[in-house]
Amino acid sequence: MMIKRRYQQRNGAYTCGRKINVKGIMLHSYGCPQPDPNVLAEKWDNPNASACVHVHIGMENAILTLPCDIEAGKAARAWHAGKGKKGSGNDTYLAAEMTEPATIKYIGGSNWIELGDGSNTKAHVLSTYKNAVELFAQWCRFHRLDPLADGVILSHREACSRGIASNHGDVEHIWNQFGLTMAQFRQDVKNTMNGICIDSGGSVMVTDTSNQEVKSLDGFVTVIYSGKDGLNIRSAPDYNAKIVAVADEGDEHTVIGISKDEKWYKLDANMYISAVPDYVRFRATSAQKASTTGTGYYRVRQTWDNPGSQIGAFKAKENAIELCKQNSGYKVYDQSGKEVYPCITKKTVPFTVQIKNGELRIRRGPGTSFDYHKKNGQPVYTGKGKFTIVKIAEGVGAKMWGLLKSYAGKEDGWIPLDDNFV
Repeated sequence: MMIKRRYQQRNGAYTCGRKINVKGIMLHSYGCPQPDPNVLAEKWDNPNASACVHVHIGMENAILTLPCDIEAGKAARAWHAGKGKKGSGNDTYLAAEMTEPATIKYIGGSNWIELGDGSNTKAHVLSTYKNAVELFAQWCRFHRLDPLADGVILSHREACSRGIASNHGDVEHIWNQFGLTMAQFRQDVKNTMNGICIDSGGSVMVTDTSNQEVKSLDGFVTVIYSGKDGLNIRSAPDYNAKIVAVADEGDEHTVIGISKDEKWYKLDANMYISAVPDYVRFRATSAQKASTTGTGYYRVRQTWDNPGSQIGAFKAKENAIELCKQNSGYKVYDQSGKEVYPCITKKTVPFTVQIKNGELRIRRGPGTSFDYHKKNGQPVYTGKGKFTIVKIAEGVGAKMWGLLKSYAGKEDGWIPLDDNFV
């Protein structure tokens, strides 16, 4: 991980010159889908900013924004924790903000849904986790802190429960989806200080959609995303494509196309903006409306009678199904309100499944966010044949997940059940 120093010299936390005696480190997460640590580091570098941390952690680098590694036991006082019943962690804790993947969307409080196929989200979370471990190990060495001592390393959520921070759910609100915990984090920091390599869940291949087909579409979009980080405009229809501009709430753009997965509007030759309805409002031209009269949308909701739970609407059924697969508890409905996915009957366990068309990797939990079982560093597969399922559960990446009988003891051996019933 590369660490860059870019002090926020116009931020009040820097200009006031206050220092703290460092007694611990607090870990935060952005709370918005912004993967670039430079964005908020730049936006907070102004006299009107109400927040300031010591570091912003991304997938590949970290940006130091307040002095914190010059004198052992001392650091500039940051604005990060707010206040609790017993005071503020601002007075004794270093602050680290972790960026969050562009492939999630908040739907209320700390609740979020997956916008992609899950690969980018998992890759981002695992990468920032490892980078945070590395940085915290450096800070603990420099400030002579024991990461396993009580209260030395806290998440914002844990600090709130101790009465020294405002009411937030980070970082566990994202980590819980991937089996990561603060207890594991503290141990991994300690292990790193002792020269022991850590494994936070392996690596993952990120799906690249940048070369997908783009269909013609005529209209306009108005940005309604109100996040302070702005809405990224990218060079290709992919969440990892280069950011070429940032749009603010109220900006308007002409649309000339839409990607095959219906997640990106094309604005120009090399400019694409998110098509998420909560981020932008699309208005078709009269000619475009006339050409699509009579065609309906497939809607992704928890129930048909709860339109407020809708997280997506698509012309292509397969696009609606893909979003549904990544978010447990949702279903796909056609324009008449008929459920078209998952339409699966929950069988009484135990029952048998037949693996016919290839071997399945066994995961440690019900969903693609969980890592694979591994042997000698390689994923473990079921092999072909019949297998007994002793428990079923919803999870991202499939209609339903099944627990294999041979893994019933720890309940850590799951396979997707799509099209695998006998």
